[in-house]
Amino acid sequence: MTSRERFLTALSGKTPDRIPIMEHLFSLNLMQALMGYKTVLYDGKTQAQLATKLGIDGIWTPINGFCGIEETPHQPNEIYKDEWGVTYKKNGWPIIAQIDTPVKSREDWAHYQLPEVNTPYRLRILRDVKLANTEDLAVVLGILGPFTMASWYIMDFETLSITMYTDPDLVHEINEAVLDWTLQVLRLAAEEGGIDCVQISDDWGGTHSLLISPDDFRTFFMPYFRRLVQSIKDLGLPVIMHNDGRIWDVLDELVDCGIDALHPVERAAGMDLKIVKEKYNGHLVPIGNINNKITMSSPNPEDIKNEVLECIKEAGLNGGYIISTDHSIHDLMPVENVLYLVDLVKKYGKYPLFDE
Repeated sequence: MTSRERFLTALSGKTPDRIPIMEHLFSLNLMQALMGYKTVLYDGKTQAQLATKLGIDGIWTPINGFCGIEETPHQPNEIYKDEWGVTYKKNGWPIIAQIDTPVKSREDWAHYQLPEVNTPYRLRILRDVKLANTEDLAVVLGILGPFTMASWYIMDFETLSITMYTDPDLVHEINEAVLDWTLQVLRLAAEEGGIDCVQISDDWGGTHSLLISPDDFRTFFMPYFRRLVQSIKDLGLPVIMHNDGRIWDVLDELVDCGIDALHPVERAAGMDLKIVKEKYNGHLVPIGNINNKITMSSPNPEDIKNEVLECIKEAGLNGGYIISTDHSIHDLMPVENVLYLVDLVKKYGKYPLFDE
């Protein structure tokens, strides 16, 4: 099987030749080790080539305008605004957290303009990935979901939390506008072609609980998320949801929205891979669960081996599982640990598995 075939077979809940590997490649150290250089911006060509060299099966490919990813280079600690009017301080790569947001009130919203949809650069990363994807890896288009857009980029979390109660209609207006913008971009990307699935990044949970109440998610965000998922499915594309944290309280409803897979099934937040696989078998493919904070930074290779074998045993039997860390590959992980993870999956993740 090609990587693309392997990835999509598992994403459909079926059994490929081996368990596919997916990662967000957010480590400049890894890039330097494998490519011999580091890119200033998140570069689609380099990401595709890096994924190929690493030997994983999917390439996360965000749209240009994915908030927190730079469009032009900035100096360390430089303060700047992006096309959304979000203010950043250059302090990371490739995702940079905001330090200020454009909408604090209904008056701000009345004067706010969303970025133009069809710009010459909107699909630049996607186009570069397509040209560099010579080994037929799966292309995973990255977009943002309604809660993340409202709580991190249009408003900040504190303002949103207050506005849900002081002016709930404003929250709905923002969600409607952002959904419309996102759907327009998705149609552009679908016309461009070369996409195998769409990943909606929308973090709803913290380490111990949801970030807002389940009822507030159901009132303000679930309806827009459901429409977004259905619109993607109408384009003939499967949907992965990236949702950090402990999200048990709404997971049934997210599955009911039609998502095909959940990433990253965060181990550190108490998301039990075995339970997810058994409870939603045939309805949801788990992606992830290798602890990227502790295990992948361990000086002991046996820690990585034990966790990889545990994940394979708990979720890999009969297909329908894609292995990854429970967020991303980052610079605090030794490069040799990352390479070892890939080697382990290729050795022990071949079907039939050891328990089949």
